[in-house]
Amino acid sequence: MNITKRILGMLFIGLASTALFIACGDETSCVADADCADTEACINEVCRTKCTTAAECLDGEVCNTSGATGYCEAGTVSNNTTNNTTNNTTNNTTNNTVNNGDPVYVALITDVTTGDGCMGNDPGSDIIYVSLEDESGTVLGYASLDHDGTTGDTNRFNVGVNIDGSAPSFTGTCPEFDQASVTALGCGGEIGVRFLDESGTPILIESGMRIRVFEYGSQCSTGSVDDQYEVSLCTDTNAVVNDNNASSCTQNLGGGSGETVVSI
Repeated sequence: MNITKRILGMLFIGLASTALFIACGDETSCVADADCADTEACINEVCRTKCTTAAECLDGEVCNTSGATGYCEAGTVSNNTTNNTTNNTTNNTTNNTVNNGDPVYVALITDVTTGDGCMGNDPGSDIIYVSLEDESGTVLGYASLDHDGTTGDTNRFNVGVNIDGSAPSFTGTCPEFDQASVTALGCGGEIGVRFLDESGTPILIESGMRIRVFEYGSQCSTGSVDDQYEVSLCTDTNAVVNDNNASSCTQNLGGGSGETVVSI
C-alpha cells in the first residue's frame, strides 16, 4: 500500500513539473497583454518581447514593427549576390542592403518637382500605384497608404483611395486621370506606404527586392514630363504609421519621372 502511494505521489509531482515547464516556456500562451510580463505583448496568442529595434532582441531575431507594438520574432538572413553582404550589414555604398540591418516595412515617395511642374492646376507628381517586386520582377505586394504628407491648395486628388494595397484595376498603359486612380503629391509632398501580400499582411522589405513607382508621367498620353520624385526607406515604422513622422526615411534609393524602378 505504501509503495502504491509513493508511486502515485511521484507521478503527481512529475505531471505538475511538466505543467509548470509548459507554462513558463519561451512561448507562453495568452489572450491579452495582461497575461504576459510587463516587457511582453500578446501577439497571435503568444507572449513576445516588446522592442523598437533589433538590438533589444536575442541573436537571430528581428524587431517586427509593422503594427502598433513592436515585438521580437525569428529573423532570416539573406545573401546578396551582388556585393556578397547580408541583410544585417551596413558596409554598402550602392543601396543593396537595408540601412543598419533594421527591419524595414515603409517606403517614402517624395515629390522633388521644380519649375514648370509646380505650375497650373495639378502641381507635382501624381502616383497611380507602387509595387514591391523580387529581383526578377515578380510582384510581391502593392502599396497601402500609411503616411499622408501631400501638399498644395491646387491639387485635385490628394485622397489616396487608389493606394489601398490592391493591384491596379486598369488595363493598358495608363488609367483615366481622376480621383479613383491618382494621388497627387503636390510640389514637395510625400506619401509613406507599406506593401501588403495577398492576405493583407505588411511585407518585410529586404535587400535584392525592388520598388516600382507608376506615376502619371511621360508614358501617359496627357502626363507631364516635368514631374520628379524620389524613393526612400524608413527605419522607424511606428513613427511613420502611428505618428505621421517621416524623419527616419533617410535611405534614398533613387527616383525619376513617370514609371521608375529602384533597387534595394
